[in-house]
Amino acid sequence: MGIRMVENSASWGVYVWELDNGKVFGDSDGNVMNIPGRPFDLVSMNKISEAAKHYGAPPGKPKFMPGVQRVSEAQYSEQRDRMKQGLIPSENDIGMWKEEQEAFDHYKEMGWDWDG
Repeated sequence: MGIRMVENSASWGVYVWELDNGKVFGDSDGNVMNIPGRPFDLVSMNKISEAAKHYGAPPGKPKFMPGVQRVSEAQYSEQRDRMKQGLIPSENDIGMWKEEQEAFDHYKEMGWDWDG
């Protein structure tokens, strides 16, 4: 079994502050400073740069994370529960839905009876 890397080219996501060492700036609780935006969004890039200055972040630059979205604590908890149940953590993860459908179709072609 191998790992398949899929490039995410979504036209939405968040900007984070990437430090010169490649790490992402956040707080001690693991929360990452981020600003929603689109690729090459100069307004969002400026906002994350200003926020980095305000919060005293080390030198770095804005980095766009395509397809990434903010989640609340409640959403995070729900996603963890779904994952523990063997479900797709986020019901909005279109890429994962596509992959699950492809797996379903593959095993159905092999004669697996999903209805028992």
